[in-house]
Amino acid sequence: MVSDFTKFLIKITLLILVVFVAVIGTLYGSMSWAAVDTGNAMLIIDTTKPEGQRISQPILGPTAGFYFDGFKHMIGLQYGINIYYATDSYEDTIPCFSSDQLEMQITVQMRWQLNTTKLLALYRSYPRLDYESTAIDSIMEETIRLVTKNFTSVDTVLFREQVAAQMEQHVFEKIAAEPSLMGALSYLRFDLKNIAYPAAYTTAIESKLIKEQEKLAAEYERTRILILANATAQESIIKAAGEAQAKMIIANGTKQAITMIITASGSTSEESAKALAELYLSTEAMKQIAPYVDKIIFITKEGQFFLIPTDG
Repeated sequence: MVSDFTKFLIKITLLILVVFVAVIGTLYGSMSWAAVDTGNAMLIIDTTKPEGQRISQPILGPTAGFYFDGFKHMIGLQYGINIYYATDSYEDTIPCFSSDQLEMQITVQMRWQLNTTKLLALYRSYPRLDYESTAIDSIMEETIRLVTKNFTSVDTVLFREQVAAQMEQHVFEKIAAEPSLMGALSYLRFDLKNIAYPAAYTTAIESKLIKEQEKLAAEYERTRILILANATAQESIIKAAGEAQAKMIIANGTKQAITMIITASGSTSEESAKALAELYLSTEAMKQIAPYVDKIIFITKEGQFFLIPTDG
């Protein structure tokens, strides 16, 4: 017959076994579970598999599940590699020289996303995922320095957009041709953020630009004055020509009017014609001054006409 003590030992043993199994099960489950965040991918590395089969296809987030063999994961035979594939960026300041040997500090930035279909190949090329500090950094430094050698220091100021365009073009071409990257970088964006010059050069450039602006302003003012002077001269010429033409028209009209009056009077003597002409001219003169005076005394003396305006 089993004693009470034996029964107690059996119960304790069973309890310990249940607890042990529960702990192991929980530990196994927790070691099997993995979560992958948005914009991330996970590669599972299983060292127990043959060399060509050790790395899984990328698991893209957001997701979670039992992706590991808990026992292998627990003892380090299986583990996960996280790769961020959403928008990432590189920024650096690179010392460069212009074609006239001026040292410049070029600050550039590049943004990209990783092609999720190339993540496995990228990891095989860069197991430490240090492609940015090795491949991208190397391409940037080499390319930027080659481009700046094609421009003088002044050109980098005057043709900054062209400099930036050439940098972008050559950087993208180099990245696309880099075998180790395997076309993994997509949605590339390049930005030439700044070109820093030595302080003395910056001061000289500013002084030169100020002088050029002053020169342009002086040339503009000179041109403006010449245009205004020419316009004034042309206006005077046109005005004088107009006045002369007007006088000619008036003179011709007067001549025609006097001729018609003499013809109508039937006068044939020179003195009579002269008197009629003087009378006509006097009458026209009176018409001109009449609006400006209240009274006019009109007298003749020995064939002469006198117009005397009076205020009262």
